[in-house]
Amino acid sequence: MDRFNFNFAPYNTLTPTEQKDLQKQVQIVFFDDNAPIITAGEPMDALYVVIKGVVKELGDDGDVVALYRTNDSFEARALFEKTSPHSFIAAEQSLLYAIPKTLILNIIQSNVRFGAYFYAGIAERLSGLGNHDGQEVSNLFYAKVADAYHDGTVWVDGMMMIGELAHLMRQTKAKSVLVQHGNQVGILTEAIFRDVVALGVGADSPLYRHANFELLGVDGDDFLFNALLIMMSHRIQRLVVKQGGRVVGILEQMDILAYMSSHSHLVAERLHRANSLSELADIAHEMTTSVSSLQASGMGAVELARLMQVLNGQLFEKAWSLIAPPDVVAKSCLLVMGSEGRGEQVLKTDQDNALIADDDMDMKALHEYAVRFSQVLSDFGYPPCAGGIMVSNPKWCQTLSDFKRTVAHWCKSPSGETLMDLAIFLDARAVAGKSELLHEVKDHLKQHLDNDAGVQMTFARAITQFDEHNKGFFAKILGKGDTHHMDIKKMGLFPVVHGVRALALKAGIDETGTFDRLNRLKNQGIITESLAKDTKDALGYLMNIRLKAGLFYVRNNEPISPNQVDTELLSTLERDLLKDALAVVKRFKHEVKSQFGLTNT
Repeated sequence: MDRFNFNFAPYNTLTPTEQKDLQKQVQIVFFDDNAPIITAGEPMDALYVVIKGVVKELGDDGDVVALYRTNDSFEARALFEKTSPHSFIAAEQSLLYAIPKTLILNIIQSNVRFGAYFYAGIAERLSGLGNHDGQEVSNLFYAKVADAYHDGTVWVDGMMMIGELAHLMRQTKAKSVLVQHGNQVGILTEAIFRDVVALGVGADSPLYRHANFELLGVDGDDFLFNALLIMMSHRIQRLVVKQGGRVVGILEQMDILAYMSSHSHLVAERLHRANSLSELADIAHEMTTSVSSLQASGMGAVELARLMQVLNGQLFEKAWSLIAPPDVVAKSCLLVMGSEGRGEQVLKTDQDNALIADDDMDMKALHEYAVRFSQVLSDFGYPPCAGGIMVSNPKWCQTLSDFKRTVAHWCKSPSGETLMDLAIFLDARAVAGKSELLHEVKDHLKQHLDNDAGVQMTFARAITQFDEHNKGFFAKILGKGDTHHMDIKKMGLFPVVHGVRALALKAGIDETGTFDRLNRLKNQGIITESLAKDTKDALGYLMNIRLKAGLFYVRNNEPISPNQVDTELLSTLERDLLKDALAVVKRFKHEVKSQFGLTNT
């Protein structure tokens, strides 16, 4: 009978010969309750794998930093560093495999896939292995623009006549052509051609007078998915493709459809054409199904969040235009905040939105439309915000002057409530109406925050508010009752999102997305490149874990509890990567505390 089970990563990558060698040398060892297995700083000569029981890993401060259960391996670091910085103790009677260190090192040398599992740094593991979830990730989301667009783009001279173009487009069956006129490149499509003919323009009119020279383009090395987002955001059917800054062709939406099996592009088209709230409701309810389908095909939470940001924004814009009269829409700004504003929300969680209106707006009438809007979103599946952060609350539906006074009050009288309001508003993004109103309020806010180190420090201190919740989390799992549920927001998402937000506020960075803010912080030298990369990968992994948990609730027809993750449902690899991600969060928090002088907090 085989002594070792090879049906889990990374041991399922071993060759028959490697499996045979391991079977010969592996030992089965037993440890009683609280028995030490590895002592920090002492040499170790084996890699352990849990057969039965629970092993706890103790950090420098004696807190439990990780738990290991059936099929979990430890302590891989000591394979290369000779000793482990942490201690490992049996939390209960435990049966373990003990694989000789020399054997593991030999297999690592001969088996690239097996070795990659142990050699991979935190960033590679989080961004690579952690997103696969045992499935092959679809090539769709790694396809490049250059792979999809066709080289057969028709080019014409700007001095060509309209009549000549008609014959050429008919002959080549082209739906669009690129127009070269001097140093400019423009585009002329079937739609433009029809408009020109309808206006009675003569057949001898030169093309350059009618071509569109204000082109939206995408680089050939960019991801195809990014091109789709641009098309949906601007409601266009094609983009020009560039290589080295030079236009080389046209990417049609139909080219992308050849790669896409989902119908997300059709959702965008339906949103654009919808002319009733009932149509929008049907589309809104289908969006969750699309998310589940795309996630199952290998699309990660970060990409899905960007897609949903575009679709949700268009849904909210269309709903507001169907509820409020055109003059009200034109004199107000509808904005989304929180995770929706940052573009980091996938499933429908509570509403976080607001309205800013011109000072001469009839606020009583606006409030009636706002209440209707909140109710419509609730009908669409977006639950009301428990804290009342939505347009139906007069606090979040104000004139421009009143909103300015409100944000000034947040700065002058910082408290738990006002700082929370400030944090939510800093992520605001306009989705409909007069976006200049949001820009004006943010500029006013910036004037009150510039060089106010006291408010900035108080604002940053919020990253510590869940420290007690996080402290000893893995130790709590060993206690009685339902302790295997973790709040992924308090444990990891909030400290990263708010820490980045605080650093961005201090640096005067205008971006609202956490990933964009991290890039700017790195480029300005505020945080190191390695910390920025690890933090982005950790955040992406935590978002994936939260999405998976949320979809579990959806499939079981339960109310979505997006931040509650059942650790019992995580695979061995997922738990291992979760530990890595939380270690990055801890490192990032330390950096934020250091920059704001919160090290003694």
